[in-house]
Amino acid sequence: MGTSPRCTAQDIATELLVGVGTRIEHSRAVANQAATATDLLEEPWGASLADAAWLHDLGYAPVLAKTGFHPLDGARWLEEQGWRPEVCRLVAWHTRAGTEAKLRHLEHELAAEFSPPPELAQAILAWADLTSSPTGQACTPEDRIAEVLDRYPSDSTVHRAARSNSSQLIADARLVETRLRNVKVTDQ
Repeated sequence: MGTSPRCTAQDIATELLVGVGTRIEHSRAVANQAATATDLLEEPWGASLADAAWLHDLGYAPVLAKTGFHPLDGARWLEEQGWRPEVCRLVAWHTRAGTEAKLRHLEHELAAEFSPPPELAQAILAWADLTSSPTGQACTPEDRIAEVLDRYPSDSTVHRAARSNSSQLIADARLVETRLRNVKVTDQ
């Protein structure tokens, strides 16, 4: 599969995530959410957020899964394909991935290969991810975190990372919701 400039993030996500549970439905919802907040970011982060939202779970595609840590697997592949560094960085660090990287003993690889994106860009992608259920329905960040904790066994790395990150993830979501409300108030 090539990633010529004619291949959009949506095209790539659709091709690689079709048949991987409901990842494409979730990615579509995350992209729709992110689109409502791209104006909160300066370029190149606004345009990168739109692509990263579609591509954030790309590392779940069996053909890309190398480490079992989907943010790193997806970001590495995107970098190999020539995607903008900002997209790769957002995918690599999405939804506070640093904690899970540490639990998987991949924190040095993650940090060495991809610098963390700006806090607001990270927060917006986390918010978009946390307000989109696995099946693409709107949900609250609290419900989404509870769903992750229920879906994964308590001794799993994903469960432990989500539990550890829950207060920061909620704070990220609240920050973005406040910024979006402030923009609406100023626009009126």
